[in-house]
Amino acid sequence: MTRLTRAVIVVSAAMCAVPAWAARSASTAAGQSRVRAVMDNSERYPGFDKLGRGAGNVLTGWLEIPLAIRRRYVSREPVTTFVTGTAVGLAKGVTRTVVGAYETVTFFLPYPNNFGPILPPLDYFSQ
Repeated sequence: MTRLTRAVIVVSAAMCAVPAWAARSASTAAGQSRVRAVMDNSERYPGFDKLGRGAGNVLTGWLEIPLAIRRRYVSREPVTTFVTGTAVGLAKGVTRTVVGAYETVTFFLPYPNNFGPILPPLDYFSQ
């Protein structure tokens, strides 16, 4: 690894460790449980929601392909369904993965609209 890569990793780890350390010391001083302190911090730091959403989109972006095939299967014949579903799913999957990478890299910036999602959540498991 290059020096720049190592420096980015060390700085990222330090940025994530400092809020967690501060929250743990504050919660034990106030007598709260650690679970409650973590839940309070998730509301206080919406950037971590953005980080989790981005990592989830990067890891599950490929699920857009079978989801698009299944959505198109209801109204079309099987050959057309597979070809168009794969093309549409591939386009949506690449889009979801790129947006996820963007949200993961920029989790500390309040864009767009105060850490709001760019894409709706993937509804693969809800159906």
